[in-house]
Amino acid sequence: MRFRDESGVQTSDSSSSNYWNLGVPDFVPVDRPLRAEYDVAVIGAGYSGLAVAWGLARHGLSVLVLEERSIGYGASSRNGGMVGPSFHELGMVGLTRKYGEEKTKSIMRTSVDALAYCRELFEKNQIDCDLQLTGRIRGARSTAHLDAIVAECARLKAAVGLAYEVVSPSELHLHTGSNAYVGGVLYPMDGGLHPKRLVNALATRAEAAGAQICQLTPACRIEKRGRGFQLSMPQAVVSAQQVVIATNGYSDSRVPAMNNRIVPIDVSVAATRPLGMDRVRAMSPRLHMHGESGRVFIWSRPSPDHTRFIFGGRLSRPNAPLHVQCEQIATAVQRIYPDVLPTDLEYVWNGKIAYTSDHAPHLNEVDGLWLIGGYCGSGVTRSLFFADKLVRKIARQPGGETPFDDIAFPVMPFRRLAPLGARIATSYYGWLDQRDSKASK
Repeated sequence: MRFRDESGVQTSDSSSSNYWNLGVPDFVPVDRPLRAEYDVAVIGAGYSGLAVAWGLARHGLSVLVLEERSIGYGASSRNGGMVGPSFHELGMVGLTRKYGEEKTKSIMRTSVDALAYCRELFEKNQIDCDLQLTGRIRGARSTAHLDAIVAECARLKAAVGLAYEVVSPSELHLHTGSNAYVGGVLYPMDGGLHPKRLVNALATRAEAAGAQICQLTPACRIEKRGRGFQLSMPQAVVSAQQVVIATNGYSDSRVPAMNNRIVPIDVSVAATRPLGMDRVRAMSPRLHMHGESGRVFIWSRPSPDHTRFIFGGRLSRPNAPLHVQCEQIATAVQRIYPDVLPTDLEYVWNGKIAYTSDHAPHLNEVDGLWLIGGYCGSGVTRSLFFADKLVRKIARQPGGETPFDDIAFPVMPFRRLAPLGARIATSYYGWLDQRDSKASK
């Protein structure tokens, strides 16, 4: 196992623009000759792919992981590192209408189970990823939003035992330095971690267990061959009995089974220059993770060392020049923290998250391929939990069942137009949020 250090000027199209790379070297796999055959080939070396490879290798299967770019290149090393139950977007009422009460409870319970699984995984395997369960405050931008959030929390507490605390306007200053909210809810079991450290930990353990990891190695073609598959790469052709597609928001036409079922959403993330612990504490007195109500929302958090603040969401145009993105992000953030200036943003980077048409994550077998992903912006805990379930399915071990097993992974309607539709919807939802905000004042 070797690592390579990254350094350079912060630019929006460079790996050095990602704050999570600061002081954390890239994982570089051991260079080994390819075998002719593998039990399982995994496409994509993010959280899902690496965790699946680690688990299968521990069961004695031969595993090949193919990554077109560097290890963890996509959302797994670009996300906000926030962990929590990540409940289904439709909520208890919407899910009950669709699936009934018992199915809804099972779906929501997996979210609670996922967080518990990750905590146990990190502790049992001594994974050092700066996990800090400092809680998450979700601010309500209107009284109507607060009523809706509290009502949903009450339903979730009754159904799956969700822990939460209602935060009144008079108590908000204890949890956030923002004056943008009329109240909120605290989720005390939530927290944050360091995404890049988690990537490296998973890759290190997968390789140590026997998985072969190849970066800068795209799977150019995957073809069914008898009971297995043939995978063509620029330098070789290998076969595998089973194939896992873990490309998520970075899928393309080479993996149509996944690509046709998700829509990638561009997300911007920015980390401030070192602000000092006093200013960070002023913004987040108890070092909570931060979220908010609204259709287009901003999340934020202190950095793991508590010296910077990190903001994320659909805040800027990813292809815009760096200074323009800084201005766009700062303008959006000033609604919450008016004193944040474009010059305060030292790192700006972009990534893609994967949404599904039914707002649900999926673990399905389609055309003989295993598909894992569609985390809808909440992939840290979901990816590891689903990876464990997939490992159990492939290795034919007990405990691989999920409430999603009998829910088909729907094809995304008008897939080619989906990214454009997502951008239009984001603009429209942002306008609706502004309209609702003005009406509530």
